Order: sequence, then structure tokens, then C-alpha cells
Amino acid sequence: MEQSVSPPDVSSPQDIVNEHRPDLAAYEEFYRQVHKDPEISGMESKTAALVVYHLKALDFKVHTGIGGHGVAAVFHNGQGKTILMRAELDALPILEQTNLPYKSTKRMIDRYGNERPIMHACGHDMNMASLLGASAILKASAKKWKGTVVIIFQPDEEETGGAQAMVDDGLYEKIPKPEIMLAQHLVPSRSGTVAIRSGPVLGAADSVNVRIIGGPCSGVNPQQCVDPIPVAIEIVLGLEDKVREKLKSGAYVTVACWGFHAGIPGNDYVAYADFTLDIKTLDPAVRENVHEVLKEIIEDGCKAANTPQRPIIDFKVRAPLTSNDPSVTEAISRVFTQYFKDNAVEMQPTRACEDFSILGAKHFSPYAYWNYGGSETAEENLPTNHSPFFAPPIQPTLRAGVDAMALAALTFLVG
Repeated sequence: MEQSVSPPDVSSPQDIVNEHRPDLAAYEEFYRQVHKDPEISGMESKTAALVVYHLKALDFKVHTGIGGHGVAAVFHNGQGKTILMRAELDALPILEQTNLPYKSTKRMIDRYGNERPIMHACGHDMNMASLLGASAILKASAKKWKGTVVIIFQPDEEETGGAQAMVDDGLYEKIPKPEIMLAQHLVPSRSGTVAIRSGPVLGAADSVNVRIIGGPCSGVNPQQCVDPIPVAIEIVLGLEDKVREKLKSGAYVTVACWGFHAGIPGNDYVAYADFTLDIKTLDPAVRENVHEVLKEIIEDGCKAANTPQRPIIDFKVRAPLTSNDPSVTEAISRVFTQYFKDNAVEMQPTRACEDFSILGAKHFSPYAYWNYGGSETAEENLPTNHSPFFAPPIQPTLRAGVDAMALAALTFLVG
């Protein structure tokens, strides 16, 4: 008589998370420590070292110093998909004004030589703690899934240079190509909630450096040339409305002036005025149209003022569009809905930007990026990311972040 053989026990992602979630006290302490001792973009050496300590304790193979202080850790666990998960190392040059017992009072000399107050005002400290906790779940549950997990702690996200720096510094000589990439971010929605959607979720960001030239003028006293300051001001004022009016599409676009400089001490006339614009869009075609419309508005303003030279206009990509892959996102969304129930909601596109997608751009790796909540209430006018008052409650924020990242990865590793 043949003996019946029971099929292998295939646990669901939800069961695995609930069974293997570690004691989060260690990650709560990590969060407090990093929040109290933040490091500015490009200078995240102590934060990276602390992350490495936790990853080595999990027995991951760890690579350090990638693209600055970037960290990559790999755990091979049989045949299966390769899943990359990312969090950010850096903090912001903001003076913290919370009343937290672990508030930052730190100051640093940044890479430009300026002394700055430093605060984790964007939630990267919670993103890191959540990714470490999720990594612990995956390691503890290794008998219940197959595949390869790649953990990335990226430097210099706030200035959107870290992802490209890691790729340029040989990231893929150290890690396997990801088949799916995952990232999440803390936002001021109610703690315990998660939000995800397919398609565009974060804007493409472009910087535009503009120089309006007023002189010198041939054969004329420099003081009698065109004053570039009022010309530049006239162009900048109401620029976003002018762009939208010319587009005539109602498409999402923001245009903001992030810097203005004119004049040199000691000179008795102003030869040029410089200003920097930040553009955000959610549609590649709209983005191209905005570039053309902006050039037209700026050049028309200079013609009307009779400036002696055409303006100098330099467009630079600051961050690509973050657009979630539909199949990856829908699979995660189903698991989130089963697990978080009414606390799983649809994510709304925002004007924030990210360089996360650059990590997989060379390999066309599909990805999903979602938000999780970090506020005690769902009220409006709460301190948001980049606010000096941003103070998410540690729990249930951390547990939701840990569970969400582990669930998303297990969605593609189980079965």
C-alpha cells in the first residue's frame, strides 16, 4: 500500500508576518537613536554603520560604501524571484522644534561648508527601522519562502543623487538584478494605515537655471543697459499660472521659484539676474510641453524688455517620474487589503519626488512604491514631512511599516 504524502505547508504572507514578527523593541530603539543623531545628505557614515550592524546580526552578506555611504545586503534563499527593498539614510537641514525626549539638537557642517541644524523631518528614520524589521521577518521565516532578498539603504535621497551614485559606483557588480523593487514612505496620515495605487504616484522633478542678461551694451554706459532684475521678477511672478494657461489641458503641473540672485557687491550696475525653477509633472508628454512653454515665456519676456542677449536656460532632471507597475501593485494591494482591511486605502499622487526608480532603470525593473501613516489622528493641518514639528508616534507606525514591507516582499516569494 502506498503511503500518502502530505503537501508542503504553504503559509500565506499574512500568516508568516504574524508568526515571525520580531520583538520590535530593538527597532524602536534604533529609531530613537537615529532620530536623535541624524546625518545630512552625503554624510551618513554613522547611520550606515548602525544599519550594517543590524544587517550583519541577521547574517546577510553586506556591501558598504556604495555611491558614498550606501549599503547593500543580500540573502540568497534558493530558487525564486529577486526582490529589492529600499530605505533612505539621510536627514534634512532643519532645526527640530518638537518636544520629543529623543529630539535632535545636532548641527553638522554640510558638504558645501555650511553649518546646519539636522533633523529627520521626512521620516527616513522610520523607513529604515521598518526595513530592518521586515528584513528580520524574512530571515526568521526563510523555510517558508524561496528567492533572493536585496536590502538597500540609499544615501543622499533628499538631494536626489544617491540612487544614481550607487548605480554608477558598481551596485550591480555586488548584487543580482532585481526582478521587482519595493519602497515605502512615511506620511502624515493616520498611523496603521497604508496607501498604494497603480500608475504615477510621485512627480517628475526638473530644475531650471535661468540667467537674464541686461548688459553690457555696446557703446552705452553700463548703467543705461537693461536692468535684468525687474525683467526676471516680471517673468517669475505668476509663472505657474502662465504655464497652465498656455497648456490649456488642466494637467497636473507645478512651477516654483527656488532661488533668485542678482548683483555683485562693489559693481555699480547689475549685468544679470539668475533664478532657479522647480517643475513637477505627472505625465511625460506634459513635461515636454512645459519645457517648451517655459522657454517661450522666458524668451518673450526678454524680447519685450529688449535685453541685449537671449536668456540662458538650462534644464536638468532632478528626479524621474515614480509610476507604479500595475501588476506588481495590484498583487500587493490585494495582500494589503486582506491584512490591513479598512486601513488599506488608495494612494493619492503628490508633488513630492523620488530617485528610487533609478535603482532599477537600467534593467527596466518593475516596482511599487506606497505610503504608510505616521500621525495619531487623521485631522487636517497636521505637521507634514519636512516640517520642524513632524513627530510620528513610534507605534503603531513602526509595526505597520514593518508588516507592510514584509508582506509586499512575501507576496512574490511565497508559493
